[in-house]
Amino acid sequence: MELIALSHFNPEKLSVEYRDGITTTGPVIPRCYTLTHSDVTGDLFLTLGIQYAWGKINRMRDEVLGEWRQHGGSLYYSVYLYIDQGEYDENISAKRNEICFFAK
Repeated sequence: MELIALSHFNPEKLSVEYRDGITTTGPVIPRCYTLTHSDVTGDLFLTLGIQYAWGKINRMRDEVLGEWRQHGGSLYYSVYLYIDQGEYDENISAKRNEICFFAK
């Protein structure tokens, strides 16, 4: 998934789906976010649910998963980036790391 700087984010390319048990405001826990994309159109698809939307993840595994967690009395947002699950190529990995971790 190619991540871009927020200044280049186009909200018209984002589709949001709320699954059963989740609304725009709650619950916070459990609340799992699955972000996938289309290589063809560049569209982003965000699914919010009580569990991750495993059925929307393709075998290339270039998705972002996130969830709210609680530690003591504090809430924090935990993010998982899944990349490079296909055939390993050092050049492709380096480019994906640059895109994902520096959002240039």
